[in-house]
Order: sequence, then C-alpha cells, then structure tokens
Amino acid sequence: MDPPPKNLSTTSFDPSSPSYSRSLASQPPSVSPSTIKETMSPENMSPERRGGASHTADEDKAGFRAGEAFVRPTPMATFGTVKSFGFDLKNCTFHLSLTAPNVTPEDAPTEVYLPEFHFPSGGTTVETSGGKWTISTDERDGGLMQKLRWWHAQGEQQMTVKGVKRKAGGAIVQQDDDSYIEQYRNNCAVM
Repeated sequence: MDPPPKNLSTTSFDPSSPSYSRSLASQPPSVSPSTIKETMSPENMSPERRGGASHTADEDKAGFRAGEAFVRPTPMATFGTVKSFGFDLKNCTFHLSLTAPNVTPEDAPTEVYLPEFHFPSGGTTVETSGGKWTISTDERDGGLMQKLRWWHAQGEQQMTVKGVKRKAGGAIVQQDDDSYIEQYRNNCAVM
C-alpha cells in the first residue's frame, strides 16, 4: 500500500517569495473599536490594488481589505436562548430570533453590537415582535461602540435590523447600484 501523498504547500518568510504571508510573518493586530473604526474608513476600503510606493501605507493593515464583509453585527448578551441569528451583507440586514423564559428585566436587556458602518444613525430601521429598544453609542477601549438594547416579552421573539447598502469604498448604494458584495461577485474570475 502506498503512503498518502504529502502536503507540498509551504509558507515563506521571504517577502519576495510567492508563498510569503504577511499575516504569518507578524503578530496579529489587536481588535478594538478604535482599530475597527480606523480600518473601516472609506480610504481603507478601496477595491483598487495599490502598488509601488503607496503599498507601504497598507503594510500595517494586512488582511483588512474586505472589512465591510467581516465587521458584522452580533449578539453580545441575550436574555433568553438564541434560536438563530445572522447577517445578510447583500441586503445589509441582521436578524435575531430567541426564546425568553420571562419578560426582560430592566437591567438585563438583550444587547446587539451594530457596526456604525452598516447601521449609521438615521439610516437604520428596527422591527421587533414586541417590546422596546434603543440604539446608543458607548465609549469602549478608546473607540465608540454602537449597541442596540432590546427589552422584550416572554416566549419566542424576533428582531430584524436593516442598515444601508454601500458600494466598495463606503459610498451609499442608490436604488439600482450594486452593493459592495455584488461588485466583487460580478467581477470575480477564476484564473
């Protein structure tokens, strides 16, 4: 019986090598509200590949070129048992479904992190099966963090939060424009 084939994949620490990985060659950056805000600025979201001398400006932000896709809303604390939650980037819509053992206490609401990039004030709508909710911005780790707090009833509860669709680079999508994810999906090619 022949031995199984070996994995011939390698990683190099030589920046001129095709297998060089900047993410493996340095410590991963710390993630905090301030680094997320810096990464999510429109000038860091450009889909254009920079080369030459301007390439050095991106070296300290390795791996952040698709921030719109990985900075997502997420439940931080829930009162009850989460049945499902998710974020649809194409439509910029977050949903949360849970089952609560009783009415939410005033001091323990369900909290959801809402990245301001996807859910700016004035451009966000919230639909719930019931209860009351607020969106506020708190200072944390040197940056601002936007949270949705929801006080809901007992039993099965649902929430849908709709933000704004954006083009790559941060511009808000108008009616017939392609969103960020659609622009990349439409331009993707296999080589």
